[in-house]
Amino acid sequence: MKKISRRDFLKGSASALAASVMFGSGLNVAAEESADGTLYIAWTSDMQTMDVHTTSSNYQIPLNIFDRLFEIQLNDDGSTELVNSLVEDYTVSEDGLTYEFTLHEGVLFSDGTPLTSADVKYTFTRMLALPESVQTDFANAIAGSDEVMEGTAEDLTGIEVVDDTHFTVTLSEPFAGFLYQLATPSCCIYSESIVEAAGDDYGIDPALTIGTGPYVVTSWDHDNSIILDLNPNYWGETPSVTHVEISIIPDASTMSMMFQSGEIDILDCDYLDSSVVESTYKTAYADQIVSANRLSITYFMLNENVEPLNDVNVRKAIQMAVDRESILTSVYSGEGTIEDGIFPTGLIGHSEENQGWLEYDPEGAKALLEEAGYADGFTMEISSDESASSGVLLVLQIIQQNLADVGITAEIVSYDEASWLALRKSGEMCSFVATWTADYNDPDNFIYTFFGSADKSLIRSGNYYNTEVMERVAAARAIVDDDERLAEYAALEAQIVQEDAAWVPLFSRTHLFVVSDRVASYTPHWAGYSDYSFVGVTLA
Repeated sequence: MKKISRRDFLKGSASALAASVMFGSGLNVAAEESADGTLYIAWTSDMQTMDVHTTSSNYQIPLNIFDRLFEIQLNDDGSTELVNSLVEDYTVSEDGLTYEFTLHEGVLFSDGTPLTSADVKYTFTRMLALPESVQTDFANAIAGSDEVMEGTAEDLTGIEVVDDTHFTVTLSEPFAGFLYQLATPSCCIYSESIVEAAGDDYGIDPALTIGTGPYVVTSWDHDNSIILDLNPNYWGETPSVTHVEISIIPDASTMSMMFQSGEIDILDCDYLDSSVVESTYKTAYADQIVSANRLSITYFMLNENVEPLNDVNVRKAIQMAVDRESILTSVYSGEGTIEDGIFPTGLIGHSEENQGWLEYDPEGAKALLEEAGYADGFTMEISSDESASSGVLLVLQIIQQNLADVGITAEIVSYDEASWLALRKSGEMCSFVATWTADYNDPDNFIYTFFGSADKSLIRSGNYYNTEVMERVAAARAIVDDDERLAEYAALEAQIVQEDAAWVPLFSRTHLFVVSDRVASYTPHWAGYSDYSFVGVTLA
């Protein structure tokens, strides 16, 4: 595995995509900083907390005030790679169980206290022990994690502090995706003394919520604005952006006008109606659009415990009946890629050999339904979340019509968000459409999440029947040889989606942003999140 230093990462992240994302005339990759180094952006809603242990959505600020042991670098060609951050060096034992890490020396939290190995151990112990933690999945591979989560032990035995800059991590079993997990926002490294002193105010009071990252929050006016400034003790290279002003603008049309009047510098097109993006930004601002590949898969889940979805030919018929190209074109203006499996384009482990097999074929679908004994069709439910966007609702309506064209009557039933989630988790939801986006850049994050066990399949109302395949999915996590592991994942993907028709793969979407002429280059998050690191912005 290629290792890149933190300083090389920072240098690269500020210029990544510069060859393809240049704005205005005469701008250079090494564009000079603007006079005051200020970046202006806007959100439609405020964050709830800066404590990543208790949130799975408020990542924008943590990405910028904390560091992680590793980062994922997005390269100019759209590929990604794991790079060192707080970790200067590491080794992995031949059996894949033990990791020896060396931290960079001289790294300080923004209050001037030094980062030590003890802080790393504290971070992961807290992640497991905190009753309200939503991030235990990112530390449960570490030996002793079960005991900490159960409350039978306070010491996380799998992490041994050797000295201030050296520590070892021992896993309960080999897990090849472990290093990639360490690069997620969930694994921001905290200071034990700072967290303990802050108590319940940690994540809420900016003055008490600080890290080793490039920025500190200097103001949080709830539901109005957030201001960040450069961390005076930052250990990395000084970024182009040294001051960030975030406005909370609930109305997307107002936000759009603010961008056009020069009041904000980066506009997330996810906030806008697709018709506005198409008619306004793809025309008047075509040269200022930055696109990011989303490492995500939108899928149509089919519950194999519900008749007649328990018949593989019925599931295959539904796969053939859905016009995915039409959905992507009409709902999302074609901004995306048709996907035929589990692993989206750009994800490590994405197999081109598993693409291109699924074609829109309503006549073939009818033939399979007749073979299965449903020549006259049947009735099924598609569950909808009341909080779903208008785009998702349109996707459901197109699928509903596609199924009607082959004789299947699909009723779209709407539930409030809590009821929708509860029904899905019960394993009794008949079918639904959802999107899964990478938490970490490894196929395990996708295939194990959905097909790693009967319980995992049940809580997503898939109820996948093939226990032998699920056992192989779980076992694949421990394969140390990367080539062998990825080959196994490709074989499992083909079995699950092509042979067993466990779901209907739809597409991955492209994430569009528009930048002002004050921005020379902008590197979005590697997985296409709306959240991103401000060191990835170079001001003109």
